Amino acid sequence: MVSNSHPLFMTLTLLALMVPPASAQEGGQSDPRIGTRVLVTKAGAELRTPKETVWRAYLGDVFTVTLTNGEWLWIQEKGGWLWEREVVPFDTAIEDISKRLTTAPTAENYHLQGIALLAHDKYDRAIQAFTASLRRQPRNAGALNNRGKAHYLKKSYPAAASDFSEALKLDPKSVLALNNRALVHIATENYGQALRDLQAALLIIPEYPEALNNRGVVHQKQKKLDRAIADFTAAIKIDPRYVDALGNRAFTYRLKGEYDKAVRDLEAAIQLSPDTYQASNDLAWLLATAKDKQIRNGQRALELAKSACAISQYKQWNTLDTLGVAYAENEQFDDAATWLTTALELAPPSEKSRIQNHLELVSAGRPVRE
Repeated sequence: MVSNSHPLFMTLTLLALMVPPASAQEGGQSDPRIGTRVLVTKAGAELRTPKETVWRAYLGDVFTVTLTNGEWLWIQEKGGWLWEREVVPFDTAIEDISKRLTTAPTAENYHLQGIALLAHDKYDRAIQAFTASLRRQPRNAGALNNRGKAHYLKKSYPAAASDFSEALKLDPKSVLALNNRALVHIATENYGQALRDLQAALLIIPEYPEALNNRGVVHQKQKKLDRAIADFTAAIKIDPRYVDALGNRAFTYRLKGEYDKAVRDLEAAIQLSPDTYQASNDLAWLLATAKDKQIRNGQRALELAKSACAISQYKQWNTLDTLGVAYAENEQFDDAATWLTTALELAPPSEKSRIQNHLELVSAGRPVRE
């Protein structure tokens, strides 16, 4: 099974912060900001602890607030405090930023509107906003990079590559544009060019976790599995909370048949990001389908598959596929066939044949094996 949970994207004076006293933590439980998502509106926004800056956010990053202390928002996934003035609420981001344009139709505000639209998967409108920003400020590598990202997510790869290349003409040391252009090369299976861009980014910033992760993806696709694992491990060493790299390393361990290591990485990813479905879905698949019976655990697989489906609101074909396969591992073949039929209806054309094979197996009373 090709892993369904390995996004390649990737894709700042603060008062002394302290862990809030017990009273602040208790009082914060009723704060309506807790549990909501926020969109970063300042490139390089700092996430801090009392001792250090633990992360610098990218413009457009989306985080979930788990604790508050006045104007400070605790972001558990990065282990740091984020200043509220450098974010907007995710749910109202498009409306909030668009209001700014009524009184200040500046290049910056159009750029931010594009960021908000991009975060909400409104790619065509995002492209329009970035283009409006570039009309007002043509030599803006950041806006070109982000417009390229919107084109990339639309799978308009030539337009994406053009924008990333134009951004690099303006800023040859833009590691974001180098990394993102590499993603276009990966999508179009031009792995040599992807490696050149990623190597260039790593020469500029050797400890750039996203470039290491993406280089690992290239090595994985080239069947250089040990090199891939080394890159994912290096990315995780730099950012121990890098869930995508954990998921990618787990998938590579699966390809090598090192299932115990894959399980370890996926369990860690679930702990770091319990509100996302990808790691739960991947671990459910592994526990339901591994050839090694010592690894398989039908009951745990079914629990994880149900959790992944609930988080994704039963709208993701790949989680429904996993749910059906998990039911089959528990010999509940009627339920398995029901969910696989639904997965088949929702799946893209490229995946239908594989899911049809799963359906035929469970209809014959047989489990699915990886």
